[in-house]
Amino acid sequence: MHYRSLGKFLAYVKPYRWMIAGATLCGLLKYNIPVAFPWVLKDVIDHLVSPSHSYTLRLNLTMIALILLYFLWAAVTYLRSYLADQVGQRLIFDLRNALYVHLQRMSLGFFERRQVGSIASRVIGDISIAQNFVGATFTNTIMDISALFLILSLLFYMNWRLALVSITILPFYVLLNRMFRDRIRKTSRMAQQKMEEISGDVHEKLGGIALVQSYTGEEYEQRHFYEENLVYLSHLLSNIKNNASAVAWTGLLTSVAPVLVIWYGAMQVIHGHLTVGGLAAFYAYLGMLYQPLNRLTELNVLLANSLSAMDRIIEIFDTSPEVLDRPMAKEIGAVKGEIEFKNVSFSYGNSNGILKGINLLIPVGTTVALVGPSGAGKSTFVKLIPRFYDVSEGSITIDGIDLREIKLKSLRNQIALVSQEPILFSGTIHANILYGKPDASEEEVLEAAKAADAHNFIMDLLEGYQTEIGEGGVRLSGGQRQRIALARAFLKDAPILILDEATSSLDSESENSIQAALIRLMRGRTTLIIAHRLSTIQSADRIVVFNEGTIVETGTHSELLERSEGLYRRLYKEQFDKFLTPVTDKFARDRRNTALY
Repeated sequence: MHYRSLGKFLAYVKPYRWMIAGATLCGLLKYNIPVAFPWVLKDVIDHLVSPSHSYTLRLNLTMIALILLYFLWAAVTYLRSYLADQVGQRLIFDLRNALYVHLQRMSLGFFERRQVGSIASRVIGDISIAQNFVGATFTNTIMDISALFLILSLLFYMNWRLALVSITILPFYVLLNRMFRDRIRKTSRMAQQKMEEISGDVHEKLGGIALVQSYTGEEYEQRHFYEENLVYLSHLLSNIKNNASAVAWTGLLTSVAPVLVIWYGAMQVIHGHLTVGGLAAFYAYLGMLYQPLNRLTELNVLLANSLSAMDRIIEIFDTSPEVLDRPMAKEIGAVKGEIEFKNVSFSYGNSNGILKGINLLIPVGTTVALVGPSGAGKSTFVKLIPRFYDVSEGSITIDGIDLREIKLKSLRNQIALVSQEPILFSGTIHANILYGKPDASEEEVLEAAKAADAHNFIMDLLEGYQTEIGEGGVRLSGGQRQRIALARAFLKDAPILILDEATSSLDSESENSIQAALIRLMRGRTTLIIAHRLSTIQSADRIVVFNEGTIVETGTHSELLERSEGLYRRLYKEQFDKFLTPVTDKFARDRRNTALY
């Protein structure tokens, strides 16, 4: 997969091919201009061995030309570095942006199977590793290879026997690079996978720090983090060991080779087959030969580390959303809000069916409550309406149109969702309400907040609507967070409303104050309410009772209570008894104590 990933990765290079070409051209000049110096050195040494006054003018002109050449070298070095680094940064910008856009398109199931921190690790960490590769690969490889060919040509031109001695290390060089590249790639991938796990765990545990502290789990979490971090360190150290070994062995080869060259070259000078200047120039060119070889080794190490990061990035790009717009899907305007489930079944992957043979018609403007034991399928049922998942069998329609024939964005614009734990983002209260309708006016935001009974508490805050609420709204109370979520739903003004345990996490006082806002929000809308607290849904137009993925009862509150063997009656009685028994027992004790006296 590695080189397929590299191919896909390099596809993002195309918009910058002219910048890359310019950087490469400047790089070629940068690397090849210094090639003139050893040739000049050879000429100078050979003339100094047999000094001549006529050589002085030629020497002066040559040195002036060489200095001017190095001014050109400085200019192209700047341009090469500027262009290459700019390409690297722009490419990574495009790649990170494309990855984030792709993640936004992914279905809900993708995120439910992964930790948020591990996904963030790929968007930030893996792309940063790949960024190290980008700056080197586009220009350095071409420059180093071109420099190798040019210098080898000069070496063979100067003395082919000496040149053959200088390249005796190349087979060993290639072998070592292949061996260490595979080792480095393996340890690098293991380290990146472990860091992904650590990132996900840190994000999760810091997000639930109140629970950790309330259960005094700090020591356990510290020990767990230490152990995981230790595993990560072991992978890093293995990677460092392989990196160091690759550099050391390559360095050994490129150090021994010049010794062999000088040894054999000195014999050539002694026997008159080579001048002193020629040997000095050859040695200088030899240094230039081994510099790109060493850089190619470093690039090979960098490539091995980066390929595993690229694999993980491309793996995300290769993951297609489970829920997509069909080719002929269409936009819809405002809907009336009639929802119908027709023989709907659903299961997650290879799991047993979560919903089985669901048939239900929800008329326009009706309030329908969904009740049943935990795991009965209520939450899955409502997730199918905005197409967070697609049905396995059957169909769901809105106003007679199959959901799959409607574009996702258009469909979800018709639905407002208020969950048990309101999702708020760090930022201001104003920004969080505006999320319901980004182009809303200030007047619309204020009206939505007033309708949700949020305006008064917002104005009591020091900075009002511009108050920063922290991550997840941590600076607000539960009731305040829920009112912000309701204001957002009011602002969206969607014809279909889904309330998923919208008040179950609130205390009685907060719940009572929010009920009035909920009633206003439900007015004129098709509303689905998931509720475990059955006292809150007695006024629903219809109650649908789920059990083990099927609908077992439907009716009004009073109709369902009349069924002596019904599940709703049993659930209601259990809740009623649970809340009233302690009170009844207290009254009985009081009466008994009164009688005794």
